[in-house]
Amino acid sequence: MTNNLFVSGGRIVDAVNNFDATAELLIADDHIESCSKNIKKPINCKIIDAKDKLVIPGLVDSHMHVSNSIEGYYMLAHAGVSSALDMLGFEKEIVPFLEKAQTGLTLGYLYPILPNRTVSGIDPGKEELKDVITKALKEKAFGIKIIGGHFPITPEAQRKILEICNELSCYCAIHVGSTENGSNINGLAELADFAGNLPVHVAHVNSYCRGQITGNPIEEAGRALNILKKLKNAHSESYLNVINGCSGRIVDSVPLSNVTKNCLRAKNYPETASGLLKAIQDGWAQVHGKRNLETVLLPPEEGYAHYNDANNIDKTLSFAVNCPGAQIAIACAKEKDQFIVNALSTDGGRFPRNTTLAKGLALVQFGAMTMLEFVQKACYNPAQMLSLKNKGHFTPGADADICIVDPITANVDYLISGGKIVYHADQFFNVPGRLFSSK
Repeated sequence: MTNNLFVSGGRIVDAVNNFDATAELLIADDHIESCSKNIKKPINCKIIDAKDKLVIPGLVDSHMHVSNSIEGYYMLAHAGVSSALDMLGFEKEIVPFLEKAQTGLTLGYLYPILPNRTVSGIDPGKEELKDVITKALKEKAFGIKIIGGHFPITPEAQRKILEICNELSCYCAIHVGSTENGSNINGLAELADFAGNLPVHVAHVNSYCRGQITGNPIEEAGRALNILKKLKNAHSESYLNVINGCSGRIVDSVPLSNVTKNCLRAKNYPETASGLLKAIQDGWAQVHGKRNLETVLLPPEEGYAHYNDANNIDKTLSFAVNCPGAQIAIACAKEKDQFIVNALSTDGGRFPRNTTLAKGLALVQFGAMTMLEFVQKACYNPAQMLSLKNKGHFTPGADADICIVDPITANVDYLISGGKIVYHADQFFNVPGRLFSSK
């Protein structure tokens, strides 16, 4: 065997094989050779000492955003992510930056349905939609994203998209919301009404439970879980962070995104350009800036200046709109010993909330879920959602994607992708990524 790695002395956790013990991992080239106690170390291999560390499969983030942001790729690797789905992308942006980043990322992307941009308007016909979806698949998209919360189309058009995707065996995710209902618990209920048994990925469930309708995020979380039970052919994910992320673009003196408007409304700011500027000055809207290899939240004064900088084309920002109690309830809820929401995601990437390890391990320490359950939700379940059958577990023959992390600080020590070290000790090593698609 050549190009071997031997991971020794760590707490290895593999949800698929119900394995949680101090043991060893032997990696041969790009795959797992064996995972057990007391493996005899082969000759001529690199030894990685994982004593006092947690050794889990590389995280699979089923909802994030990198697109044309090189920082996002480094932020994902730094957070232990080896595979991910970009929830809004175009081939001309995704492919060059994936090649440039060299962070070993296995990446798929969803092509967006954008009224007056990728489709003709808010109620495109079935033939137009079929042409758009077919074109997206030819451009190596993994599937389609309906972005109803930000850029709404009619419920009828959304139903047509789900039907076409089902006919074409095309993956389809939705940020709920339409021309009839917003990005809230009513929008989620609307999805359940028109989706029926059609396959669908329900994006960031927690974001529909911010108290926009009832004033009570915890109550809305309970309603959301009951709605998801009705969607018999759906995947879903949620994230664990108080901040969201949205566009700061202004068109005709108002925010372009409906989600941005919702966030301003939540604190009684006018849904206008001047209202957004005041929210930035007050610290309610937090502008994204770039430092070193990461995106960060800028303090109000610096954020205001950065937002008004004519050279700042990518005007994105965050609002602290997510209720921790609702997020925890959604992440941990089960029925018949199965998680109602399948996976933990981040909606991060280039947005500064790649906190699955930190927040998820905190839930483990609190006793809200076991370590095996955390690995199931952060690694195995999302891999299965994305048909990455050889990822998210340490079965012999599986892809050698491994995250070695300090269980106390949640800091990543090593990220290994396809048997190659991507990140260690604040250094990134050039490891090519790859694009996965539906074909």
